[in-house]
Amino acid sequence: MFETVQIVDQAYRGYGFSYLKNKIIFIPFTIQGEKVKIKITKEKKDYILGEVVTIIEDSKNRKKPFCKYFGICGGCHYQHIHYSEQLNIKSQILKNILKRIGNITAENVNVIKTKQTFYRHRVKFQKKDEKIGFFKQNSNDFLEIDFCPILEKQINHYIKNHKESNIEIDSFSKLTTKKGDTLKLDLSFIAQDTYLEYEMGSFTQVNLHANKELVNIVTSLVDNDNVLEAFCGIGNFTIPLGLFGHSVDAFEIDKIAIKKLQQNAQRLSLKINANRCDLNKPLHYKKPIGTIILDPPRSGSPSLMNFINEKKPKKIIYVSCEPPTLARDISMLKNYSLEKIFLVDMFANTYHFETVAVLSLNK
Repeated sequence: MFETVQIVDQAYRGYGFSYLKNKIIFIPFTIQGEKVKIKITKEKKDYILGEVVTIIEDSKNRKKPFCKYFGICGGCHYQHIHYSEQLNIKSQILKNILKRIGNITAENVNVIKTKQTFYRHRVKFQKKDEKIGFFKQNSNDFLEIDFCPILEKQINHYIKNHKESNIEIDSFSKLTTKKGDTLKLDLSFIAQDTYLEYEMGSFTQVNLHANKELVNIVTSLVDNDNVLEAFCGIGNFTIPLGLFGHSVDAFEIDKIAIKKLQQNAQRLSLKINANRCDLNKPLHYKKPIGTIILDPPRSGSPSLMNFINEKKPKKIIYVSCEPPTLARDISMLKNYSLEKIFLVDMFANTYHFETVAVLSLNK
């Protein structure tokens, strides 16, 4: 069954949307203003999913995708959209989510654009019969690939002759496929000849170029010495803050990550107190807090919002890769105002992005 709809706007997770049969309909690979002939693929009580059959009237923001697998592979969502418009869409989606879920108004979003191609420094492939690839869009069907323009060039060169599931390269072009191998994150943009060591398999931001922007933003926002960092991981922010002379009390549940952070802090003689704990449980911390930094997983951290309301730090720097949980969490805060918000385009040509929300305690 085919229908013709006009795309009203963009929705989170890479969809354009319209209305049909008194329901909202989500259609991937469409752009606001386009008129499209679509096929309904799924109908639920509150919404419909569709796919494009024909674009009747296209948008001026539409362009030719640069990857032969785009639209089949489930990795990218925005290759058909000019990059400047991708950033506009992401900024507007962030504002909409903050307002709809958190009743928070973000007047100005500071958008940081980064590399659009060859930026992912790690990858986890699906494997089938000694072939590597990814899942197809919205399915578990295997798609063999021989090249990905989102992956760093060194990884693309490697997969021509090697069919490994997990591949990662570090800031110094060391490539490994072995979990536990030591890699290095370059911090010379903060202090000459400085690096952070971590193990292959530990969480790092996928885009090392954009991560420099992210680290610079977060460290520039810390203006006092009573710093607590939650979900510190390997020390992506902790070590740079230490290099800038800050004392940091850092908390993380991952045993390997916290051990590496402690070793890095000791090697660099930094004033960092790294502790392993479960931040989904109440955090017992008696010292006053000037700034709290948190970078939780996608699920967010509602339990930490209660801790913040009790401790009343002067400043909160919340780093998030999932706007809905960010909006939910900061809406729980009492007596805080959104001071600044940054959108770092960590994942160009996908619907994902990194957000840094800065909140200040009301006087």
